[in-house]
Order: sequence, then structure tokens, then C-alpha cells
Amino acid sequence: MFKIIIADDEPVIIRGLKKMINWERLSAEVIGEAANGEELLKKTEELKPDIIISDVAMPRKTGLDVIRRIRENGWKIKVIFLSGYQEFDYVKKAISYEAVDYLLKPVGQEELEQSILRAEKMLRTDSPMEYWEEEKDDMQTVFKKINSEYECRDLYGHFQEMGIETEGKEFIGVCFAISPELNRRVTDQNMRELLRFSIFKRIQEYLREKKSGFVIKREPNSSNVILLLEKGQDDAWVQGEIGRIREHIYGEYKVWLITGIGKRVEQASDLKYAYKTAKFSCELYYFCEEEVVWYQDIAREFHSSFEDYNSCYKELLDRIFNRRGEWTRSLARILDIIENLHYGNRYAAENRCIAMTMDLYRDLQEYRVLTEDSREEYDRFTAKIRAQSTFRDMKRLVVGYLGKLMGERVLSGADNERETITLVKNYIQEHYAEDISLGTMAKMVYMNQYYFSTFFKKETGQNFKNYLVEVRMREAMKLLMCSEMKTYELAEAVGYHDVRTFTDKFREVFGDSPSAYKKRRKN
Repeated sequence: MFKIIIADDEPVIIRGLKKMINWERLSAEVIGEAANGEELLKKTEELKPDIIISDVAMPRKTGLDVIRRIRENGWKIKVIFLSGYQEFDYVKKAISYEAVDYLLKPVGQEELEQSILRAEKMLRTDSPMEYWEEEKDDMQTVFKKINSEYECRDLYGHFQEMGIETEGKEFIGVCFAISPELNRRVTDQNMRELLRFSIFKRIQEYLREKKSGFVIKREPNSSNVILLLEKGQDDAWVQGEIGRIREHIYGEYKVWLITGIGKRVEQASDLKYAYKTAKFSCELYYFCEEEVVWYQDIAREFHSSFEDYNSCYKELLDRIFNRRGEWTRSLARILDIIENLHYGNRYAAENRCIAMTMDLYRDLQEYRVLTEDSREEYDRFTAKIRAQSTFRDMKRLVVGYLGKLMGERVLSGADNERETITLVKNYIQEHYAEDISLGTMAKMVYMNQYYFSTFFKKETGQNFKNYLVEVRMREAMKLLMCSEMKTYELAEAVGYHDVRTFTDKFREVFGDSPSAYKKRRKN
């Protein structure tokens, strides 16, 4: 049974929470209550709970003071915060202290139960023996040893006890994770859990049968393994073995595994690097959406800075306050900056997006762009950020919701195709002198470029390239007839870097070169 303490300075709330939840069904029991932060901290030290459900703002010490002390002491206690409207600004700090969740009062039964279950899963991850209790071989011992500088010295002896032959072998870390597609395909939570357990157990059985590796850690959504290979064996063997495992699992369960392949190491004392690099590679799926990622192939240029983020945020506010339609471009650019700043760190990227949306709400409310009426829905939207499977999904959620909130669902493209075409046409009209391509426009409205090409032609009756040429030639005609610009100047003014290409297009549309056409019109 998981031990829980509930803390709130309003006794009626504590009583309500205790009655609301069927604790036994959640394998939990309430072992204590606290009316303020000091009492909560004292009872935490005495009773050693697994989970704390606490109000953020309490007398004497706040919930944030308590969770900070918990983290400083290294206690493996999971904290779920409850927050009233007036404590909205506390949420960012709660995130930084790794709170499991923050729930808006009055909290619903299902919402709180899901948070408790999430906390329990995290606790089981910290103590993964619960997942392997039927296994005779204690793989978790290996995991503990590889993370201990002292204990990793006797790893080879432990491998011999487990019947794993490592002499003349090298090691490579591999992390297998369940594709998010499973959540969409299997809606029953219990069935998903059973399927995950079966898949990870089958991976372990496969490695034992082939004597090609072993599992060192199993987490709720991933299985971390070490493959054994002969010294000097090339990457083709690794690729083939991983391919066989993935195909084997797909053949049995119709589930593709997201796979991260880490560093190859020669010594057992370096296994922690093999494990960590594999896990990092696997988690990159959130950003790159590639099913198989090799650590050795990861290359990323970090070209954004926090100064860029702050500058773009100020630009976003300015465009919203001045009702300039291009605010959506600033929002998209901020999200691109966040992706570049935190590429490879999903938790940091989510935190940054949550902090950005909170700052935006606060500023928009201060300037009366938004009202308090939208607060509850806004909080629910913010909570959904962590539920997205990829950064692209999160970006689409943020852009779509904020567009809807301000009456301009211009970037989501999901519900109003006319608005999307209007956005594209307006953008071309304003930026025809810049480098505009089918790909950049498709990216702006979050469409695949091949779909966007078909979509644009269906909505306008002409293909994108011809439409862009038409706009540029129309503007070139205006400039030609009302100025003394030379041909190369006209070309640059309407987005052509090559005079020859511009002249050919002009002649194709108007039947003459720019100079000849102007002379003919004047005569």
C-alpha cells in the first residue's frame, strides 16, 4: 500500500479529499493530515509517506518550501499540488521542483485519481523490482552496480553468477520504447499495461534465447538493454539484431518499438554511458519522430539563445496588443526557438512552453486582452501540454488553442480552410519580395507540403507556384509604370535574385520584356 499525507489549511478540503477517493482501489492509504507547512514537514519526517497531496499556499511554510526540503534531502517522495486561482504564479516553481502534477481547485475525482496513479508509477520506476518480482535474475542489481563507482568493479563476477558470458565481448546500450500509437489504438488502460509488460518480457526472453544481451532496467514505457557483441564486430550486426527484435515484436503484437542505440563500450565499468546514451537517443523521438536513432549519428546545431526567446516574446506581445495579424508568426518562431534551445530534453521543452503560456496569460490579462472567465479553460489547456507525444503535437496544441482563444484559428488549419487560405494569401501579398517556397508556406500552416500543394489548388483553382508568380508580376507591373526602376531593381523588389528568370517570367505573362512593355504602353 502506498502511504499518503494530505495537507491543506482548510479542514473541509481534507475531509472532502479523503471521502472522494476509494483509496484501497488505488492500493493507497491516508496515514496523516497537516494544516500548515511546518506540520506537513514534521509529519513527512516522522511518517515517511510515499505521496503528498498538498495545497501550494499554506501558513508558516508553503507547499513549495516543503517540496524544496524534500528534494534537498533526496527523499523519493512524490508531490501532487492543489492550487487556487490566486496561486497561479506558483505553478512554474512547482514544475522546477518536479511536482508530479498541479491540479486546480475544486479538483475532480477522476483527475486526482489519475495523478495518484501517475505518482505510483513513478515510485515503481524508482523501485523497478516490483516489475520483475517473478524473475529469478536480479537485473536491477546490475543497474545499481553500473551507477556505483565502487560496486561496478565486481560486475564481471555478477555476470558469471547470472550465466552471462562477457569474456571477449563489447557492450552497446539499446533503449526500446512503446510507440505512442499504442495509446491511440488500445484505449483500455489495463489492457495497455498488460500489453507493455508482455512486450518487455518478450524482449528479455529473446535476449536470453539468443544469448545476445540482457535487460538492466525496465520503466513504465521503456526497456533498457545491453547487447553483447564480439570485439571488432561492426554496426551491421547491431542493426540486424535490433531489426530482428523489432520485427519479432511487431509480428506478435503489431507494435513498432521506438529504439535508441547508445555508445559502444569495452569495459563493464562504462555500462552506465552505454545505458544513458541509449536512453537519450530513444527520447529524441519526441523531437525528431524517427523510430530508430543512433547516438553516434546525432548532430544538432544550437543557433538560438535565451535573448532570442525574450526578444521574440516581446515581439509577440506587441503584435497581439496592436492587433497585427502576424502575431501567429511570432508565436511559431518562439516555439521553434524553444525546440532548438531544449532539443533532446523533453521535460525542459515542456516546462518552457508551460512557462511561456503562463507568462502570456498573465500579460494578456493585465492588458485586458483576456478576462478571468477564460482562466479555468486556460489551466486545462496548459495541463495538456505534457500529454502530447511529440514536440510537433505540442506546437500544434499551443498554436491551435491560442488562435482559438483570441478568435483567430489561423494556424491550426483543422477547422476553417478558408481562414488558412486567407492567411496564406495575405502572407504572400505582404512578403512577395522575400524567399517564399511551397515548403515554408506548408510549414507555417502545419501541413505536409505535398498535401498543402493539393489543398491550395483545390481552394484557389491554381497551383501555388503560378499564384506566387502572378502576385509578383502584378506588383512588378505597378512598380514598372510608376517608377524609373531598372530591370534588376524590379527583379529584386519582387523576390527574384536572377534578372534573367525575372525577365523570362515577365515576358511570359505580359508578352514583352519590362523595358519594351513600358515603352509600348507609353506610346
